[in-house]
Amino acid sequence: MRERLDAREGKVEELKRENVSHAAELSTMRERLDAREGEVEEVKRENVSHAAELSTMRERLDATEGKWFELEARLSSSEQEVEELKRENTDRPKVAFSAALGRPVGPFTTAVTLVSNNVITNIGNASSPVTGAFTAPVRGVYYIRFTGMDNRISTRVGVSMKKNGKYHIMWAGQRNVADHQHVSTAVILELEERDVIYMELDSVFRLYDDHDKHSIFTVFLLFHL
Repeated sequence: MRERLDAREGKVEELKRENVSHAAELSTMRERLDAREGEVEEVKRENVSHAAELSTMRERLDATEGKWFELEARLSSSEQEVEELKRENTDRPKVAFSAALGRPVGPFTTAVTLVSNNVITNIGNASSPVTGAFTAPVRGVYYIRFTGMDNRISTRVGVSMKKNGKYHIMWAGQRNVADHQHVSTAVILELEERDVIYMELDSVFRLYDDHDKHSIFTVFLLFHL
């Protein structure tokens, strides 16, 4: 009986020691589990933070892409406008004429058409060096100017601007009191296609010109209508 009792008590002590060991192991496992759970919570918090940061970055990326598409659309629109302006500029008629008398003219007993045959510029070929007349190639608004000189002292000089052989546009004149006095006139005029403009030297008047181009007739198109 004693031996059996001692054996039982020994078994109880062994079981107690095992319980203590198991309790310690369980405590360690609980600590490890708590630590793991803490790590999991930290990872979850980090994931939430990363998700929020990723969402912000996506929003910024979407906004940037939206601006990029907007800039691309504006650039495409600007390029189309430039191409349209190029086409308009290519299609727009270009008219510019300037020529000098190239020699002294007058005086005569009657008025004469001034023929400026020393051509400086004749873009559009709208002016004739033979007749001295400018013929409007298109309907539009034109700038027309004439500058003349008479180098005689104490004489008058006068020129008229005529349209289509019958309409008097303007007259400009001056009495010279010294050498190389100039007379000048200019007008902005709306012309129909085929309208003819020319300058006329009044009777008894004289204009002087030489290689220095003192007397010049100029016409250019401002815009067509």
